[in-house]
Amino acid sequence: MESAPRGSAFLWTRGYAARETLGYLDRRGIDTEPLLLEAGLSRRQLAQERGGISVVSQYRFLEHAAIVTNDSVLRLHVAAEMELRAGGILFYLAASSATISEALDNLARYIATTNEALVGGVLRSEGEAALTVRPIPKLDEPRRQHSEFISLWIMRTLRSATSRDFTASLITFAHSGARI
Repeated sequence: MESAPRGSAFLWTRGYAARETLGYLDRRGIDTEPLLLEAGLSRRQLAQERGGISVVSQYRFLEHAAIVTNDSVLRLHVAAEMELRAGGILFYLAASSATISEALDNLARYIATTNEALVGGVLRSEGEAALTVRPIPKLDEPRRQHSEFISLWIMRTLRSATSRDFTASLITFAHSGARI
């Protein structure tokens, strides 16, 4: 296994994306033990709701799962099926917000409490708001699966919180340069 960048092995996440991906793969009868081993994770770690895991391990697990399943949009399939409340505090903060603006502020403010490798912010301009979720600069680890997973989860959470067909006008990912 490749070594992680200095200091990144200590970055922590609650592991929502890895836990949801593990469940998704299990429901489809896919052997996840080699994937877990390759990512430096165990089923026991992911079974502990209150425990955390290494950010690098979560990112690696998601990336390897997409490769092994030959599903380049695995993260979207997982996020589309997951129970929104599995997002823990972020779901409850967004769902209890009085406005979308407040929900975006809460997501930006508290995202680092669920993943230390992320920094959130909200940019506002002329009646528009943009939630930004950026990785910390020194973590050089593939994270496409995680980035797109969290994006769909946020969209679904905002739809749930507003009971409206909430649609983003633009989603941009720096890892691919693609716009969705």
